[in-house]
Amino acid sequence: MATLTLPGGTDPREVTRFVREVDRRLQRFDQPLLREEWDLLAGHHPKDPDRRQLARTRFLSDPALLAWVRRALPRPVPPSARRRLELLERVLLDAQVEQAPEVVRLRGAMQRRILAFRPRWNGRPVNRAVVLKALHESPDRRVRRRAYYAGEPLHRSLEAELRELTGLRNDRARALGHSSFAEMRLASSGLTVGRLMELTEAVAPISRRRLRAVRDAFCERNRVDDWYPWDFSYARRTKVRLPERAFPRAGMVPRVLAGVRQWGFPVDQMRFRVVYHDLPAGGMTLAPDPPRDVRIMVHPTGGWLAHMILFHEFGHAVHSASIRAPPHLLHWSENIPGFGPFHEGIGSLFEEIPSTAAWLSGLPGISRGQASAFEEAARYDAALDAGWQATWLRLEQALIDRPEGDPAADGARFERRLFGYDEYPPLSFVDPFFVESPVYSCNYLLAILFSQQLRRTLRERCGEPLWPNPRVGPWLTRHWFRDGSTFEWVARMRAVSGAPFGAEAFRREMGA
Repeated sequence: MATLTLPGGTDPREVTRFVREVDRRLQRFDQPLLREEWDLLAGHHPKDPDRRQLARTRFLSDPALLAWVRRALPRPVPPSARRRLELLERVLLDAQVEQAPEVVRLRGAMQRRILAFRPRWNGRPVNRAVVLKALHESPDRRVRRRAYYAGEPLHRSLEAELRELTGLRNDRARALGHSSFAEMRLASSGLTVGRLMELTEAVAPISRRRLRAVRDAFCERNRVDDWYPWDFSYARRTKVRLPERAFPRAGMVPRVLAGVRQWGFPVDQMRFRVVYHDLPAGGMTLAPDPPRDVRIMVHPTGGWLAHMILFHEFGHAVHSASIRAPPHLLHWSENIPGFGPFHEGIGSLFEEIPSTAAWLSGLPGISRGQASAFEEAARYDAALDAGWQATWLRLEQALIDRPEGDPAADGARFERRLFGYDEYPPLSFVDPFFVESPVYSCNYLLAILFSQQLRRTLRERCGEPLWPNPRVGPWLTRHWFRDGSTFEWVARMRAVSGAPFGAEAFRREMGA
C-alpha cells in the first residue's frame, strides 16, 4: 500500500480530503482483518495471522499522524469530517497500545492456545459447551464443581503471559499520557476508573439483596448450609424448570428471528451468516462491512440459554444491518473504542425476549402458567447479572492496577461480599476476554445500566407490552441504529431519555 503523505497544513478542505483518504485506507485493513478473525474463530488458520495486523499497526503507529489529527481537530471543518477526526484519534491511540508489535505477537500466541484448548471431561477432550451445560444444569454438585474448575489447566498456564501482556499495555498507555490502559479505554466513553468503581458500588447493595435471596432459596430447597460459585448458575436456572425439548437446536435461528421480527425489524430483508462452532465466549457477532456483511457464531447446542445468547447476538446483528451512515469510521462503531457499553446494552435488551411469558407461551410444550412463572422468576435477573459483572470487572481492574499482585484475591473478596459464598479455592485470574478484549468486561455492567434506562424510555415512547411491540424496532432504528457511530451514546441517552446515564433507572427497575 502506498505511503500516506501528511498534508502540509490544516486548511478545512485539505483536512476533509485527507481524513476521507485515511478512512478509505483503514477500511481496506479492517474488513479483511475481521474476516481473518472470523476464520481463526472457525478453526481455519491464516498462513500468517499477524501479517495484516502488523501492517495496519505500521499504518496507524506513526506519531506524526496522531499529532496532525490533534492539530486538525480544532479547525472549522464539516461535521462529518470532524466526527471522523474524533473517531480516528481513538483508533490511533488504541492502535499505538493494543496493536503494538510486541502486544500483537504475545496476544496472538495466547489466543492460539486458547482457541486450541479443549477441557477434559470424563476422560476425554470436549468442547466448552459440554462443560458449561454441566455447570448450569447438572443436579450433582460434584459435577458442577468439576465443571467450574475445568478451564484451570489452561488459565493457570497463561498467568505469567497475561501479567506481561497487561504490563505492556499499561506501559504503552502511560507513554501516551494516561495513567493506565483502563483509563485510556474508558476515556473513549467519557468515563474514568473512579466513576466505574462508583457504579459498581451503586449496584452492589441491590445486587447483594437479590443474590442473597437466590442463595437462601437454594439452601432451603436443597437442604444444605453452604453456598459456592458452582451453585449460582444452577440455582438461578432451576427456580422454574422449563422442558428442554421446547428449545431444540434445530430451528433455533428461524425461531429467534421470528421473535425479533415482532419488534418490527425487517429481518427478511437483512442478510446474516450464522455458524455453529465452539469458541471461548458463548457467542460472537462480527460485521466486517455493515450493513451487508454481518456474521454470527454460537456454540453448537440447544436449550434456553443458547436461545438467550442467540437473541443477544441477533441484537448486535440487527443493529449492524440497520446502519445507514457512510463508511467506514462513521458506520463501524462496533470496533471503535468507546462504544462497547452501547453495543452490549443493545444485546442485553434483545436477550430479555426469551424470558417473557408472551414468547415462552408460544413454544410447544410450555403452558401459560409455566411461562408466567418463569417470567416472574427472571424479573430481577439484571440485578443478579450486575453483581456477577461487577465482580468480573473488579478482577480485571485489580490485574491492571497491579499486574504483579494477586488479583484473584481482590476479586474473591468482592465476590464473597455480594454473593455470600463460603470459602473456596479461587479460580485463576486469567480470563480469555482479558487477552482478546481488554477492559471489555466493564462494558457488560455498563450495558445493564444502559439497557435498564433504555427499557424505561421504550415503555414511555412505545407503550406496553414491550414485547411483542412492532413500534420498538422502528424507534430503535431511528434513534440508535441507523446513525452508526456519528453520535456519543452517553450524550444521546440523556437527549433521548431526558436523564443522565447512570444507575438510577437500574435501582428503580430492580426495586431498590
